[in-house]
Amino acid sequence: MVGDEGERMWKWFTDTLHAHAELAIFLALAIGFFIGKLRYKSLTLGAVTGTLLAGVLVGLIADVAIPDLVKTVAFVAFLFALGYNVGPQFFAGLKGDGLKQLLMAVISCVVGLGVVIVLSKLLGYGPGWGAGLLAGGLTQSSVIGVAGTAISGLPHVSAHAVKEYQSQIAVGYAVCYLFGTAAAAYFLSSIAPRMVGTKDLKASAHDLERSLGVAEETDVSPAYYSVVRRTYRIDGGVAVGRDVADLESSAREAGHRMVFHDLRRGDALLPAKPDTVIRNGDVVTVAARRGDLVALGVIEPEAIEVDDPGLLTYEVETLSIVITNKKLVGTSIGDAFATNAPKVFVNKLVRGGHALPWSDSTPIHRGDEITIQGGKEHVEAAIRQLGYPNRSSDSTDMSYIAFGIVVGGLIGVPTIAVAGADIGLTTSGGALILGLVFGWLRAKSPTFGRFPPAANWLMSQGGLCLFVGIVGITAGPSFISGLRAEGLTLVVAGLIVTLTPMIVCLYLGRYVFRFPTPILLGAIAGSNTTTAAIGAITDRAESQIPVLGYTVPYAIANTLLTIWGTIIVAVLS
Repeated sequence: MVGDEGERMWKWFTDTLHAHAELAIFLALAIGFFIGKLRYKSLTLGAVTGTLLAGVLVGLIADVAIPDLVKTVAFVAFLFALGYNVGPQFFAGLKGDGLKQLLMAVISCVVGLGVVIVLSKLLGYGPGWGAGLLAGGLTQSSVIGVAGTAISGLPHVSAHAVKEYQSQIAVGYAVCYLFGTAAAAYFLSSIAPRMVGTKDLKASAHDLERSLGVAEETDVSPAYYSVVRRTYRIDGGVAVGRDVADLESSAREAGHRMVFHDLRRGDALLPAKPDTVIRNGDVVTVAARRGDLVALGVIEPEAIEVDDPGLLTYEVETLSIVITNKKLVGTSIGDAFATNAPKVFVNKLVRGGHALPWSDSTPIHRGDEITIQGGKEHVEAAIRQLGYPNRSSDSTDMSYIAFGIVVGGLIGVPTIAVAGADIGLTTSGGALILGLVFGWLRAKSPTFGRFPPAANWLMSQGGLCLFVGIVGITAGPSFISGLRAEGLTLVVAGLIVTLTPMIVCLYLGRYVFRFPTPILLGAIAGSNTTTAAIGAITDRAESQIPVLGYTVPYAIANTLLTIWGTIIVAVLS
């Protein structure tokens, strides 16, 4: 009796999923994001693979029909957001120091495509298995959609064959991605350094940190380097009789920075202006980095630190500034701020969406997002000299985003005939290209095109997971049979596709481009768009230095590998 009741409930549940596709999609997302969070050491499946597998599970228990339009909208939104995110670094990589990293990323992508084509020919794979091998072996989820769209446009291919090919892509991606991600993370973090003679990646990364001037002391919290504000009572000594500008200038000449803000003279609170002369008995407020304050000696030992809360009630502002001032591009952070914003302190540098280690000698790139901190009036004054204030806001310039997708789609619609097949960017490929351009334009002139992180995440990660969830649901009924037919062969082929470009670029980067090993490993991870690998590398190195090599190759590879989805279908059809 209980068993019959359970059967009826299960049938009601599966029938409901069949009748309401929207519930099946959200069930796949719920399960997929949960699976994606599960961690073993430094490895996780991630939300994309988790949602694909969850979609397959939902598709197996309920035969759900989902309109292609839903999948297309999600994928186009994802590709535009992807292009938008990497656009500034993509164009930055076309010149300057990023050129060698760009070239290595191109070589990696070409080698990867070549290996996929050769293996597909040897194994007799058609466009479905070939695209799945490409997407999973090179860990590029966007290939699923681009290749699926290209297959839909193949002439003389029945609807049944199109569905079968698209199911093969999903199966191939799921199998190859799982093993490829794990292999890439382990290879780059543990094996690759020894292959180029680096026995201790941690020591190598820390040596590079010291040479770049960004080393951090072991077991010392980052707060040690934060800006501190203290109050001192002047009791004679070198500060008496000198004005504020002179004292701050003396600190800079000694290689340090010190900023006066307010002072107490008797019962009066006064602003510390550049021409304010310090008198004996004044209580002054000083802001400096902890190390500077200790090293200076401009105030101490003639000054006595006191607790004066009234002097420290002034407003302190922390603000992200997008660098748009052309005069600052190429100059070091130290020189740029000493000249243009001497009253504020730099807290953080973000380039291409990644926080980078920095020092006063780090060169500034156009579009860098630098977080500054200081008295509110000093921060607001610095904006005019630095760039555009990226103030916290939840609003999105949807007109800009939607217009970019429309223009990109229109560019992607035209096709050309190649070997009897109509080849074009498609609306999704066009959205990616315009995303690159619009993201670059936003970084160049960030007074328009606001796309805050939450909205960006919803379109990029959310759009991709929605897309692969639907792909998994659609592929579910044929997943098991496809896995049985090609499983072991796919695993071996996928590992070859994953590791071959990495090995080629490892020796190329070490002995031709002569990258330091930590940066080389980051560049290889970026060239293969393996987020898990860059995490494993930085964990093993106990340093963020490898990220310096990651951003430009990642931007280039994301674009090229996505385009490869169309090429692999054309070659194998």
